Amino acid sequence: MLRGMHAIAAAAALLAAGAAAADDSLSNPACAALEKIAIPAADQPDAAARERLGGCDSESLYYADGGKPDYADARLCAYLERDKGDELVFGGSAVLMMIYANGQGVTRNIPLAKRFACAVQGAPAELDGRLAHLDEMAKAGAKAETFDLCDDITSGYMMGFCASRGADAAKVDRDKRIAALSRNWSAADRAAFAKLRAAADAYFGAVVDGEVDLSGTARGAMAVGAREDLENSLVENLTAFERGDLPKDDATRFAAADKALNASYAAAMKAAKPVEGEDFSNLGTIRPEGIRAAERAWIKYRDAWVTFGARKYPAVNADAWRSHFTKEREAALRELAGGE
Repeated sequence: MLRGMHAIAAAAALLAAGAAAADDSLSNPACAALEKIAIPAADQPDAAARERLGGCDSESLYYADGGKPDYADARLCAYLERDKGDELVFGGSAVLMMIYANGQGVTRNIPLAKRFACAVQGAPAELDGRLAHLDEMAKAGAKAETFDLCDDITSGYMMGFCASRGADAAKVDRDKRIAALSRNWSAADRAAFAKLRAAADAYFGAVVDGEVDLSGTARGAMAVGAREDLENSLVENLTAFERGDLPKDDATRFAAADKALNASYAAAMKAAKPVEGEDFSNLGTIRPEGIRAAERAWIKYRDAWVTFGARKYPAVNADAWRSHFTKEREAALRELAGGE
């Protein structure tokens, strides 16, 4: 999910926005009949499992980003979550729906998967899509592809949660790439990168908070996407630098890049001013103070690259680093302001 408080804030906003959708399944005629589908007693947790899995997270057990899924414990945990009334998007019902649809650690049971689908939060069209998808799986039998909660989303509400789910898996892959790139680094190199990583977290968070339009129902997905773009850029930069593709600009080119940045920053600040008499700007919820906060965090991020670069790639001059990351920031601000 999103990091730290950004994850909590985004999830809370999405849950608030979609709370009304949680009961939509109750009006679906198919769901009333599906309530009669029996839940196998043998599949549910016994007393020992309840004690062992207290406080568990079925989503983490099911997806196990970077590790091996434990479908048996995911199933037991999902039942415990249902007992507690935990019906969050990726809560017990969603995990049980996927487990029974896919036959993961249990005998495939499409009717039971459909029963659990009816308990998952979401728009009516999403429920209709899931039920139809499950019917198609029943027809396909052993040839059916793996079913996932995010296969049939139609709402901005669910887009945010599914984007966060994808971001969890993507983070594992990025961490592996960084681990491989830094395998032979010295302790001092790693310490310098840790400071860069902290500056990156602050800057990326400021962009999500201040430079993403959060006015629509897809705001969660937009926030996750913005963060993912920045995270991927960091890894791509590091990959290029480690293979020897290093910045080569000089003071003159840095000065030109800085001038362009100032122009794009001014244009973005102007575009973010609230429309007279309205509670929004031409950039939606984005305000000048948010852009200003992100800019200040970016300066620290850029300077952290200069410090790290001096340590790790001493042949590159400071202006080359400044120019490289100034160009990146200028392009982002130009796009934000509506430029080409």
